[in-house]
Amino acid sequence: MQLSKMVRRTIKALLFAALFILLMLFFNISFELDENATETMLTSYSEKSDIDTVFVGNSAGEMMDSDEFSDLTGTHAFNMCTPSQSLSVSLKNIKLAASHHKIDNAVMLITLDSVNSEEYDGIDHLYDRVVNSSSPLHVRIVNTVKRDFENSFSFDNIDTERSITVWIPWTNETIHGFSNITGNIKKRFSRFMRGDRLGSHIAFDLNSVKYETAGGYMTDEDISMLREDAESAKDLPIPAGMISSDKLTALARICRFCEDNGIELKIIVTPHRSDYYERYESFREDSRTISSFLDDFVSKRGVMYYNTEDDGQLHETLPDDYFYDWEHITDEHKNEATAYIADIINTKMLTSLN
Repeated sequence: MQLSKMVRRTIKALLFAALFILLMLFFNISFELDENATETMLTSYSEKSDIDTVFVGNSAGEMMDSDEFSDLTGTHAFNMCTPSQSLSVSLKNIKLAASHHKIDNAVMLITLDSVNSEEYDGIDHLYDRVVNSSSPLHVRIVNTVKRDFENSFSFDNIDTERSITVWIPWTNETIHGFSNITGNIKKRFSRFMRGDRLGSHIAFDLNSVKYETAGGYMTDEDISMLREDAESAKDLPIPAGMISSDKLTALARICRFCEDNGIELKIIVTPHRSDYYERYESFREDSRTISSFLDDFVSKRGVMYYNTEDDGQLHETLPDDYFYDWEHITDEHKNEATAYIADIINTKMLTSLN
């Protein structure tokens, strides 16, 4: 009996979808770096003990040297900042640290674009990769495909290029040349055969009940306040998308989690080079509006806020040659940047970590 045209088309569509998924998995294995900043940080974290202070945020926050800060402040600090770290991942990092240690302080180092509408699926999936590393291979594949389907067909993404790029996270990586690609495949295969997965020491904890139920649930008052803040953000004289309601929700959740768990949260807008605003034309005025809004947003939630742009001595303390671009400190000057942030916390923010 011949199959109907509809059945044949359905079978072809299913085969195409299966082939597409297999090709994406193959290319991800080939092109996605075996070791990345997120996995390396989590692996390093799993080897630390007696942490009481964590830094979270994007790559600008990598200026902080944990050992130097610990020596200056008498704390046991660990830097969990990673490139393009979203607020949702910052919350995951704080929750992770709090599930293992008595965390007294969390310092969030942000740039003002941390609250815009742009998403970082290409970075966030790296955290999920570590979460999945304690699961069998077939479970990891199913989890990955499920996550990509949900993101690809979500209401926010369905009509954008992200509905496709979510399947190809390796577009964010930087592997060039055939030898580098084959070397990357060998490293991943060798790591798989040895069962030596990056971050595997903490992967089970990331899946644990303790980690997922560590408190921090939004109260009715939190939700009401958040709605008011989201509405007032719409009326700000800035371009649409520079403050996202989703990011405000994530920020409010971070504030709530820290309060519920006795963690003193401090938010610092990171230093920048003196020519930072030349590339943005009107962004300087927009940034002041955003900063003022964020200051009010977190302050009424009991969180301290400081924008280094308000420091008239910033560019004397951290001159332009300390930066390798507009907002990233060179490795040679991390100690100076660390001392600068430590001074902000202990003097300008009128609090002590001790």
